[in-house]
Amino acid sequence: MAALGGLAGCAPGGGEVACPAILVREGVALRVKAPLAGRAESATVTVCWDGRCRNSGDLELMPSTVAVPQDCPSGPPDGSCGASASPTGDAGAFFDLKGLPSEPVEVAVVLRDGDGGKLFDRKVTVTPKGLGGECPQPPHTAVVADGARLAPGT
Repeated sequence: MAALGGLAGCAPGGGEVACPAILVREGVALRVKAPLAGRAESATVTVCWDGRCRNSGDLELMPSTVAVPQDCPSGPPDGSCGASASPTGDAGAFFDLKGLPSEPVEVAVVLRDGDGGKLFDRKVTVTPKGLGGECPQPPHTAVVADGARLAPGT
């Protein structure tokens, strides 16, 4: 949901303030936990607030991976080390949503299998967050589909 960069920023009155140059996408991240992720091929995310709803349409679920360190051939400090991506069994998608408020919203998630059959249909109320103060970022949130429940994510 975020890409890391360097640090930069300025504070009012000329004082320097370090702001993480984190690029945060405005919207809702969806994580589908295994084993449900192994059966689901697509998702629809609907977000409602102030009496209006916005719908993602079909989102393709992408397999999640984790970095697995590889052995260092000559050892630190001169060794060159790497990592490989290993599947976690989870899957995810992102709903880019402009205008997301920093107040509670209702998020509904429908997961479908390859034949279009509904596997999961749940709702949860979450409060989108953004980095405020000297380092403003757009509101964003995350939800996790885990078995029979939908919960706020991190």
